[in-house]
Amino acid sequence: MGKRSEKADLDLQYEGMVFIPMGEFEMGSQGYGEFEQPVHQVHVTDFWVDEVPVTNAQFARFAQDSGYRTHAERTGYAWGYNAGHFAEMPGLSWRTFSSRERHDHPVVMVTWDDAAAFCTWARKRLPTEAEWEKAARGGLRDSLYPWGEQTPNGTQSNFARRPAEIPPTTPVRQFPPNAYGLYDVVGNVWQWCQDWYSAESYARPNPGEPLDPEQGRTRCRRGGSWNVIQPFRLRCANRGAAPPTIVATNIGFRCVRSSR
Repeated sequence: MGKRSEKADLDLQYEGMVFIPMGEFEMGSQGYGEFEQPVHQVHVTDFWVDEVPVTNAQFARFAQDSGYRTHAERTGYAWGYNAGHFAEMPGLSWRTFSSRERHDHPVVMVTWDDAAAFCTWARKRLPTEAEWEKAARGGLRDSLYPWGEQTPNGTQSNFARRPAEIPPTTPVRQFPPNAYGLYDVVGNVWQWCQDWYSAESYARPNPGEPLDPEQGRTRCRRGGSWNVIQPFRLRCANRGAAPPTIVATNIGFRCVRSSR
C-alpha cells in the first residue's frame, strides 16, 4: 500500500472540524452585560473549529498517548458534589466521569492548562473570544442565541439542571447544530478561550480582536453550561471568566486550528 498523500494527511488533521470563513462580524451586545459593550466590528481570519466540545473518549486518547496527568490528578483532589453539597473530594478527576457510557460526553474537570496541553498534542489551540463568538453566531446577524431569537426552553441546549454526583452533561450532538454545523455551542459545558479576561476589552479604541491583557487572574470562558439557570447566559455575546486553575464539573473546551 502506498504512502498517504500530503493532502490526505492534511484532510485527516481537519477531520471533525468545521471551516469558519474570514470576515467581519458585530461582536458584543447592547443592553445586557456592561462588559459586552459597545458592539463593535471585528475582522477574524478564517479558521477551523471542532464540531463538538472535546469528549471523554478524545481526552482519554490524549492521556494514554502522552502520559499527561491533569491538575486534579497531580494534586489528588478536586471540588465536587457529594451528599447534597460541594466539597473537596480526594481522588476526583476527569476520569471519575469518563465511564464507557459517558465516552461521548464533554470532558470536565480540566483546568485551562489541561485544555491547552490537549490542544498542543492535537496540533490545535484554544479559540480567541472573537473566534468563539463568531463561530457561535453561525453567520446570523443580530441574533441573541446560536439558533436565533427564541428564548431557551430546553429543546436547543442542555441547561437549568440541578447539581448531581455525576454531572448531568448530555452526549454531544444531542441538540440541533447552529448554522455553521457546530453542536453544543452553548449549554452543556462552559468552554475555555485563549484570552485572559479583561472587563475593559471592548472599551478600548479600535478594540479589534481583543487578546489583551497579556496576563491576568482569570481566563475567558464562553457558552454557559448545564447548571446555568438564567437563559441570558446562553447568549452568543455573554462573557464569563474563571481562574485558570479551577477544576469544575461544568467546564470543558473545544479547539480551533488556523486555516491551512
